[in-house]
Amino acid sequence: MKNDKNPEVSLLRQKAEEKLIEKSLNRDIKYLSSDIQVIIHELQVHQIELEMQNEELSRAKEESEVTRAKYKELYDFAPSGYFTLSQEGEILELNLCASQMLGKERANLKNSRIGFFVSQDTNQIFTDFLDQIFKSKTRKWCEVVFEGYENKPIVVQLNGIISGNQDNCLITAVDITERKEDEIALKESRALYEDLVASQVAGIYRIRVQEPRKGKTTRELASLEFASNSFFDLFEVTGSGNLDDIFKSCFQKVHPDYLEKFYASHELAIKTLEPYKDELKLLVNGHIKWLRLESNPHLLADGSSRWTGLVMDITKQKLAEDAISRSEEIYRMLLELASDAFFQGSENGDFIVVNTAAHELTGYSKEKLLKMNMKDLFSAVSLQENPPKYEQLRKGETVYSERDLVRKDGTVIQIEMNSRMMPDYSYQAFIRDITERKRIEKALKQKLNEMEIYYELAITRERKMIALKSEINMLLGRLGEKPKY
Repeated sequence: MKNDKNPEVSLLRQKAEEKLIEKSLNRDIKYLSSDIQVIIHELQVHQIELEMQNEELSRAKEESEVTRAKYKELYDFAPSGYFTLSQEGEILELNLCASQMLGKERANLKNSRIGFFVSQDTNQIFTDFLDQIFKSKTRKWCEVVFEGYENKPIVVQLNGIISGNQDNCLITAVDITERKEDEIALKESRALYEDLVASQVAGIYRIRVQEPRKGKTTRELASLEFASNSFFDLFEVTGSGNLDDIFKSCFQKVHPDYLEKFYASHELAIKTLEPYKDELKLLVNGHIKWLRLESNPHLLADGSSRWTGLVMDITKQKLAEDAISRSEEIYRMLLELASDAFFQGSENGDFIVVNTAAHELTGYSKEKLLKMNMKDLFSAVSLQENPPKYEQLRKGETVYSERDLVRKDGTVIQIEMNSRMMPDYSYQAFIRDITERKRIEKALKQKLNEMEIYYELAITRERKMIALKSEINMLLGRLGEKPKY
């Protein structure tokens, strides 16, 4: 018998002949003719080959049974549902997970229509899905809802492909309920975020700055990744088009007088990666506009940085600050021009603000006065006789008082003082030198006293003259003459 050219057959025959030699089955046929010996040899080899093939088949069968058991265990206890369906959607086979998805025992589900378990809203989706599998003969997928009987409805993703016999299809079902719930929550969260961003008066933006490179400025390295509608409105630019072009147009609106400072502050922030805060002056359509920028950096793995921040319109605030500044300047000018000395002090009497007239009145420099207390201007005797009326000041009353003030050179002058407590519990006082007025008042009073004496003397003399004239007229009457007065 000729050897088969198949390598596996040749190998099998070789092993059979080796076994035959081991068994020494040819020792009793050496006395037979050579033809018969060849035939017997071939039969013995063939017998051993059959025995070996039988052993191989037995071993393969055992392995097949083990594999089949493993496959069955894997099929039954897989975390995904497996269905074998007919073209009409009848369940031919299913695993344990698939039966749990449908909420019934596996034995009660075979030969049932799977469409009965699909929700009404997604039933047509499933019908089209099953139809396309058999028509296209390619893998298809869809998402449907299994309503179940005892379990709550679940969302499943179905993947299907036609089976080898072309009459059935194999379906894999994966429970994606949690994922869909997460998607809904994420969608709601995103909608809430978009609503919050859209409703913000402040503009929200995010800028990415590439890792600093030699010869590249911040303007060349920075790009706008996101900006809210309020951001575009505040810069008065259109929100459509390329974000980088919009970003450049925002830079073009920076006031020329402020541009160098603006770029310098950005360079410093990017270098130090510290939170950025700045007030930006714009020149928009011929008018001045002020914006406040605030952003925080986040260093990325590639060496670049991302800056997320807010931009707010502070034009009204800046105008109000300018108005207050002008008002304060006028206020300071009026105080400096005032002829009366002005003192502003803390609640305990320490000077905070004084004007030039205060320096002239007291003889102390402004710097020295700002280190003094109101009590330092009066003698101990004066304070004891006429103590400060802080209680009346705290009640909101305007307090008038006259005191003797001791100047730096030791001279004493008479002053009048009008004081009032302010809402911040500081006090303000205007002090006027009334020394000359007091001197004049004293001189006038002395003159009045003298005039009163003269008046009394004149009245007395007049009364005496009247009495004398009356007596003369009486004497003339007695003498029979006419009255003279």
